[in-house]
Amino acid sequence: MSHSPIFQGSRVQLVSQLVHFDEEKIHFLDQYFPDHCQKRNTVDKKISAYCSTLEGIMNDLTEERLESIVLIGSQVDLLYLDDGSTESFTIVFPHRANPDRSLISFLSPLGFQLLMAQTKEQYQLVIPSGEMSVRVEGVKFMNHGDVN
Repeated sequence: MSHSPIFQGSRVQLVSQLVHFDEEKIHFLDQYFPDHCQKRNTVDKKISAYCSTLEGIMNDLTEERLESIVLIGSQVDLLYLDDGSTESFTIVFPHRANPDRSLISFLSPLGFQLLMAQTKEQYQLVIPSGEMSVRVEGVKFMNHGDVN
């Protein structure tokens, strides 16, 4: 296992995410979904699945595992299969989102659908105009997953 400062920073951020969702999930959901609606329930389930995924990764944390799945703090390289174009962006917490800097919220339609996506897998993403096929070409944890 690597013990580089960047790798250790990744570990700290992932643990911080787990603690945040353990202690603040209800507050987080209240902040972004004050009405108890279907979307809130969907996000609640996704956060629970995300935390389970993080726990599994933390049990055997390697750089390879960090770069095999989209996490909050991951840079994602997408290939759009319909036209062959590519795009890169980083998935972040909502308060860190800045589309001009390619930082998108994990609650955004694209971020939400790609959270926990696997490298080299194809996905059908639902967009306002229909659906589009993409492949996750690469994932790199960029230490942009801080909760504060």
